[in-house]
Amino acid sequence: MSTKHNKKEHLEAAASHHEQASRFHRGASRHFEAGKDYAHAAHQAMMAHGHTLHAIDQAHDAGAHSANAPPVASASTGSGADNANAAKQHAMAADLHDQAAQHMRHAVKLFDQDRSAVAHDAQLALALALRALSHGNEAAKLFIKLAPADAP
Repeated sequence: MSTKHNKKEHLEAAASHHEQASRFHRGASRHFEAGKDYAHAAHQAMMAHGHTLHAIDQAHDAGAHSANAPPVASASTGSGADNANAAKQHAMAADLHDQAAQHMRHAVKLFDQDRSAVAHDAQLALALALRALSHGNEAAKLFIKLAPADAP
């Protein structure tokens, strides 16, 4: 198996992890919007977080990272820690993962034709993943504020 083939597989894996993270963030967002079942929301958020980290690792393994990656901006928590803000953070993370997955899928399509475009798309996907990770972290902070103090 060539290095070229391995890099393409890493890009495909990163796209898949972004898609899975998006689905889990959307699920967590729905639970926070409903204002109940925090345990399930937390589980989905953890799954999204894990897929985010795997997507970033796969992008790095493909050599798609660069020293010029934009800094991760801290997501705003808004006026207070409530269900709407947690839902919003998960929804924004899901949208960012969707965009990152699109860039990774585009990179895979261009892999054999234009390595410069592949690097560009992969770098954009990584920047989006880092932003999604930031939103996921903000949602986790909100969850801690929302969770009952006596929860196990």
